[in-house]
Formats: sequence, structure tokens, C-alpha cells
Amino acid sequence: MFDFEVKIAEGKKEIKQALRLRYEIFNLELGKGSGLKQKRALELDVDIYDKFCDHLIVIDKIIDKVVGTYRFCLGSKVDKKIGFYSEKFFDIGKIKRLNENYEILELGRSCIHRDYRCRPVINLLWSGIAKYVKDNNVRYLFGATRLLNSEPPEVSKIFKFIKEKYYAGSEFRVYPKAGNKFHGLRQDTEVKNHREILRKLPPLIRGYLNVGVLVCGLPAVNPDFGSVVIFILLDIEKISPSYREHFF
Repeated sequence: MFDFEVKIAEGKKEIKQALRLRYEIFNLELGKGSGLKQKRALELDVDIYDKFCDHLIVIDKIIDKVVGTYRFCLGSKVDKKIGFYSEKFFDIGKIKRLNENYEILELGRSCIHRDYRCRPVINLLWSGIAKYVKDNNVRYLFGATRLLNSEPPEVSKIFKFIKEKYYAGSEFRVYPKAGNKFHGLRQDTEVKNHREILRKLPPLIRGYLNVGVLVCGLPAVNPDFGSVVIFILLDIEKISPSYREHFF
């Protein structure tokens, strides 16, 4: 029996619980994350972007514990000197220019405690995203999301599949920064079994594609996590009808 609450974290205690959950998932469970020695001392996954962001959390009210979280960086609130997290790896000039006419929102650092990776918690996170989007009149959601595989042949197949099915127009193109280019990508790779490629994608990315997300450019390397990332974009006005009806 669960009793959940989804909300934007309020006060230091709730934010700290979100950062600790991120540490438990990214640094301990997955063994990823830069600055690991410092983070072990704090037992928190924290960086310079956190203080400019809002933190969506799902709380198990029975034990008063944060079991799921997302980090939100709103375009109108972003620190101009620091920018968005995804700018560490991609040139996102075209995406930032959208903010001249629309509100944009970067999603990141999503994770769920291993004991709570179930549809109800995922749906609660989506309902939290939907409320934040409506409250802040957001038109575009974006972010860098991690692939599970970093081997060039596998990444090449995934990218070819994405480019055939889920690629954004040139007006939304982003580019890996010089030091973050993924080397060994073969764009002439042949993909015969689309279902097999879908099965190899992380559940989070499969969910994003079902919602209506598009990929905006070549993959990049994220040295913070030693992984390959793709840049995704969702136009709220073009969201999948089923998700629109359920969440928006």
C-alpha cells in the first residue's frame, strides 16, 4: 500500500533528499558521475546548476522519503553565465533562440529509487511535469539523455533508427561541441530490425519517443557520466494525443 505525493521540492530538507537519491542512483548504483570523491563525502549528487533549478519530487508519504525526482531549468530563470546543463556537450543556439518567443524548459537528472520503478511513480512524474508546464506556460521541453551503449556499431544503429523515425527538422538542429564529439559513428549503417533497436533503448528514451520527442542532432559524449547522450526536444503542441489526454 502506497501513499504518494508529487510536488516541487520546498526547503533544504526536500531538496537534499532529491540530491541524495540522485547520488544513490547515479554514483552508487550506476557508478557514474564526475567529482565522485567529493560526492562520496557529501553523499549528494550536486552541481552548479542545481541552485538555479526547481526539483520535482515524488514522496512516499508513509515513510516520508523522496523516491523519484526530475530537475527543471526554466529558460526565463536560467543563469546567463552558466547556461543549461546540456550546453556542456551541445551547441544549442537554435534551441535557446526559441526562448525569444516561447518559454522553454530543460529536463534532467531524472531517477527513481530501485524499489519504486513502476508505472504509478512514472505517471506521477509525468503529471508533475505537466502541471509545471501549464503553470509556467512552457512550449518546448528539451534535454540530453543517456544511451546505455557506447560502442560505435551499436550507437550507429540506434542513431540510424532515430534519424529515420524521430529526427527533428533543421530549424531545431544542435551540434556536439568539439571536445564532445562521438567518434566512430557510421551513418551508412543498415538497420533491418526496428523492434530490436527499440528493445535496446533505455526505457526512459522509449517513453520519450512515445510522447512525441524528436532527436535534434548527432550524439555526443558526456564525460561527467562516461556515456553517450542524445539531445531531445518536445513541442507541447505536438505531444502524442494519448499523453495529452491523460496528462495535459
